[in-house]
Amino acid sequence: MNDMNSLKIKPGLVSMVLILPALFFSAAGILYVAFGVEGANRLLDTMMAHAVFKLILSPVVVLGGPLAAFALNAWKVFHLSADIVNDEFVIALSVKRMSGHLLWLSLAGGLVLLLVAYAFVENFMIVTR
Repeated sequence: MNDMNSLKIKPGLVSMVLILPALFFSAAGILYVAFGVEGANRLLDTMMAHAVFKLILSPVVVLGGPLAAFALNAWKVFHLSADIVNDEFVIALSVKRMSGHLLWLSLAGGLVLLLVAYAFVENFMIVTR
C-alpha cells in the first residue's frame, strides 16, 4: 500500500501553514498603512475578539511560524561541512538548488525581517538628553 507516502507531509504545505498568520497580519498592516484600507484593521479587531484568532494571531505564532518555516527549509537547503585538507581547517557552506525550498526560505526570511523591523520601529523611542 501507499501508507508511507500518505504519512509524509510536504514541506511546502507545512511552510504555508506556518507562514499564513504572519502573512495575513503583515498584509492587513500594509493595506492599512500604505493604502488606507480601514477594513483590514476592522477585520483584525473583529477577529481578535475571538479566542481562537487571539491564539492564531498571537506574537508567538506570528513570529514563530516564519522562524520555524525558515528553519525547516534551511535544514533542507544549506549544508555546512568542516574538514582538514593539506593541514588546513576548511569550513564550507553549500546551498542546494531546490527552488521550492528556496522560495519558502526567502518568503519566511522576508516576513521575519519585516516583522522584526516593524516591532523595532513601533517600540523605538528617541530619548533626549
